[in-house]
Amino acid sequence: MNKSTSSLTTPPAEHTLTTTRVFDAPRELVYRAWTDPRQLALWFPPEHFTAPVCQLDVRPGGALRIDMKGDDDAGDFAGAVFPAVGVYREVVPNERLAFTLKGLEEGPPPMVLTTVIFEDQGRKTKLTIHQTADTIADYDVLRKIGATEGLRQSLDKLSALLDRKAPDTTVSVTGRSLSLTRIFDAPRELVWKAYTDPAHIVKWSFAKDWESPFAETDLREGGSFRIGMRPADHSEEGFVFAGTYREIVKPSRIVQVIGDGRVMTTTFDDVGGKTKLSLTVEMSRGEEQERQGWTQILENLATHVATLSGKTT
Repeated sequence: MNKSTSSLTTPPAEHTLTTTRVFDAPRELVYRAWTDPRQLALWFPPEHFTAPVCQLDVRPGGALRIDMKGDDDAGDFAGAVFPAVGVYREVVPNERLAFTLKGLEEGPPPMVLTTVIFEDQGRKTKLTIHQTADTIADYDVLRKIGATEGLRQSLDKLSALLDRKAPDTTVSVTGRSLSLTRIFDAPRELVWKAYTDPAHIVKWSFAKDWESPFAETDLREGGSFRIGMRPADHSEEGFVFAGTYREIVKPSRIVQVIGDGRVMTTTFDDVGGKTKLSLTVEMSRGEEQERQGWTQILENLATHVATLSGKTT
């Protein structure tokens, strides 16, 4: 985790424009849209502007540069380019960003410290954005040039981007660890049962074009598990996915040690009657193959859970 040494205090209200918005997307995905330069360039410029240059060094003290260019419908600003530079002051992944931004040209807009707070609300994310000017005079300039309206336009574009990109399962990779997160529209106890009961495991624990002919679980610390895997067309004999349980905390956490020594951790969080399942596993094969396989497995689990709960995914 990266943090700056500055205190996480509330910006002064007399210098600050504050905006809140709830997005129908997981917090990790919303945070990525703020820190991936390719995504930020798509939504950060307000209407009728693009960002031909978007460079981000997302760490405390790291620099950012965003050039805004007016499109053909930008009126007097059509074709004009407005470069802006800044520095990240705070970076707390998936929780908080703070950065300065100031145009290179003379005059307004003044330098602004933008602080973004990401709050996890299950499948959704609440953003609180503070735009803080150095002085009350600069704050008045921000209001006069329509900073609030410009941000509204940008957030509308972000919402549209997230609507197109938000997957049911979010995936990230750190080193050789693959992490997946998905929200299930079912109580935690039901998801736990579907995840641990052999009668349910055979209904979902396989990737595309595969099946699980059997499952055995001894759900206790030191107990073993065995899940059969074979192609659905029976063209190959298949294999057994097996190992032991290192940790069982019902109904919130399972740590498994796979037969080859890799560790898999699954957590179950209650989010307002729904269940947030997070799975982290050490990869043994190529990233894309692992990503696709585990994503399909969680998709199968979601379909099975929906059947059990009488809901559709």
